[in-house]
Amino acid sequence: MKLFCIFSAFFYIGSVASLVHNLVIRNDPRNLFKIETFGFIPGGKINITVEDFSLGAVKSGTNSSLLQTGFILRKFSSETAAEQDLEMIMEEMKCILNHPGEDDYVIDLSNQKTWRKLSKGYIIKPGAAGLYSLVFARCRPMGPHYVSFKLSASFRNPGPNYLSAGDAPLPTMYLVFFLLFLAALGVWVTVLVRPNPPGTDPVKVHSIHYMMAVLLLLKTLCLLFESIRFHYIASTGASNLAEAWSIVFYIFTFLKGVMLFTVILLIGSGWSLMKGYLNDREKKIIMIVLTLQVIDNVAMIVLEETAPGSQGWLTWRDLLHLVDVMCCCAILFPIVWSIRHLRQAAGTDGKAQANLSKLTLFRQFYVMVVVYVYFTRIVVFLLSATIPFYLMWLGPMFTELATLLFFTITGFKFRPASNNPYLAVKGEEEEEEEQEMLGREREREKERERERGEGEFGLKEDGVELSEAGGGSGSGRMHMNDV
Repeated sequence: MKLFCIFSAFFYIGSVASLVHNLVIRNDPRNLFKIETFGFIPGGKINITVEDFSLGAVKSGTNSSLLQTGFILRKFSSETAAEQDLEMIMEEMKCILNHPGEDDYVIDLSNQKTWRKLSKGYIIKPGAAGLYSLVFARCRPMGPHYVSFKLSASFRNPGPNYLSAGDAPLPTMYLVFFLLFLAALGVWVTVLVRPNPPGTDPVKVHSIHYMMAVLLLLKTLCLLFESIRFHYIASTGASNLAEAWSIVFYIFTFLKGVMLFTVILLIGSGWSLMKGYLNDREKKIIMIVLTLQVIDNVAMIVLEETAPGSQGWLTWRDLLHLVDVMCCCAILFPIVWSIRHLRQAAGTDGKAQANLSKLTLFRQFYVMVVVYVYFTRIVVFLLSATIPFYLMWLGPMFTELATLLFFTITGFKFRPASNNPYLAVKGEEEEEEEQEMLGREREREKERERERGEGEFGLKEDGVELSEAGGGSGSGRMHMNDV
């Protein structure tokens, strides 16, 4: 209970309701940066209040002709178009305040009389629906000047609905996936507890199967809490109720993320299924990945609740995304090691057919993990950056659909079943042989620890063609909710 309160207090301190922002900028040297992006439909409204605005060494009473600074609500077709437009303006040294589009709205702060406090509101006109970015610009004076201000901004569509037009379907979508994952959880629990039919071989349920059930339960609860969270954000914006559900969602998302990587690592290493121990390098990989995931998940939570206009936001976003992709690539190593072990065992222990069947399953699991990581971390990211603003919900939908498919196939292939070649129950003689094999494997592990180069991981060995696929998956380039 004490640990729960600590986590809750930590997340609450950094909590800011989505699309209702209170941003504080102190001594910021940037002359152009994006604060927030929101998809408006006709009738949507933005309210902005700027307080305590100051501009470096600019003294009170400075001629307004020497100043040109303010905010612009600028319309774009997609996130990618917004980024490209801002990069082009910075490269060409243009003043974005001098080139507003037909549907853009400029808030001028060139007059120092407005610096103490300025409130503005703008309603989206019919036919002007689109993706709008609130951008700060300082055109004059140029050079090393530092800007400070407090900004309060609320974005909403008719209803009122505080979700962007592309995110409006999310509460319903997450509720649908909650029901689908709940059904999958019910099926999995039934598989684990069902009695053996008379006259059939006994089916052993391993520890990893129960861990898979816990992962599925955490994922199901995350979807429920996320649906509730988005519902209250849509209807109330920055209410205490919306923040409370956000805290619950973040806690379960943190637990689910750590459990997901744990389960994949343990399945890949064969723990509880083929062997009852983890060797030293498997333990190292698991500890490194889980430590990085804990740090990455906590940092992502703080970043998700921070306005994009904050200093260093984009840098931290890209860095944390890179760490997540690195963790996804690292979990492939235990699978590759298991493939190598099974390939070697197939020709030495007299059970070639059984080991080749297991080898096939590991290869399939390797490909599944590579495809899942590539699709959810790279393809969905690129898709979300290019699709029209009103279809932004497709990114989370494809992520959840891929996750459901990945969980379903993994559960089917590694289910507890007497005729499953991967989980075949061993007899007493086989158990003794297995113990001897484990002893030999430990000796081989000690030898391999002293090896260097690519051969250590078995990526260049004959018969392990899948190593090329693993290399390609990590070359490409995440919402807390992608897994």
